[in-house]
Amino acid sequence: MENNTNINKGRFSDLSQRVVVASIVIAALIVLVYFSTYFFVKVGIIAVVTALSAIALYEYSSFLKKKEIKLPTIFLMCFTSIEVVSIYLSSYSKLFSFLPLIILLVGACILFLYSFNKIQNATVVIASSLFGVFYIAIPLGFLLRILYLSSPCYSSFGGRMWLVYLIAVTKITDIAAYFCGKAFGRKKLSPLVSPKKTVAGAVAGLLFALGTSVFFSFLSIFPIDSTFHLSFFQSVYLGLCIGIFSQVGDLSESLLKRDAGIKDSNRIPGIGGVLDLLDSLLFTAPIVYLFLHIC
Repeated sequence: MENNTNINKGRFSDLSQRVVVASIVIAALIVLVYFSTYFFVKVGIIAVVTALSAIALYEYSSFLKKKEIKLPTIFLMCFTSIEVVSIYLSSYSKLFSFLPLIILLVGACILFLYSFNKIQNATVVIASSLFGVFYIAIPLGFLLRILYLSSPCYSSFGGRMWLVYLIAVTKITDIAAYFCGKAFGRKKLSPLVSPKKTVAGAVAGLLFALGTSVFFSFLSIFPIDSTFHLSFFQSVYLGLCIGIFSQVGDLSESLLKRDAGIKDSNRIPGIGGVLDLLDSLLFTAPIVYLFLHIC
């Protein structure tokens, strides 16, 4: 009995830190989303997302540094931040509709110019830099576009419930996969990439994602948010997509860390790093964004 108790303690040794940090993050998120239409709160949210994108890019750059590939980190942090803001601005006017593409083209040109005097590993540096911007900036820009929703399918502004839906389904997938994998998992899901993830955890994550998504479809019956309409059928396939891609996003970041030979993207207690916090959302945000813009 004592051995079993010790095993369970080992499995959930970081649980207290995770609960405290998660509670703080959730409380802050609820407050920000609720007041997101106020001008100064909106500016604050954009600043926070932009800062997160810059930190995530810094962490990504540190992965490459471990492999002795030195990226122009400061420039890429600025590039990523500007791209996030440009994606947000692109929904407001036709004048800004091509701004994200223009920023990408200008940034790519600067990367090539930067490499003119650094020919060694130039291809790897340019490719890795552009991948980092695409990997981080575009999904985080989509988060802002979802929150401040304006699409052909949903003409009125305000996507607060859609953002809550996205984060809730994504994170419940992660939580269910974590706890069920720790408690019941035996068969490894991808031992080379993430030895602790199990098939049982992955199945549980998918089922909880589906259940949470269906719950939101019933919640959409009530007039909480005029832009939030989710039918049962939509909740099923969208929940399945989020449940799958959330775990793909988690494994993908684990792949990058495994390749770099590190455990966490940073040393933030209870989280690890910003990329560890956002990894699954980087894959699920584009799914919800496309869903909202394809009638």
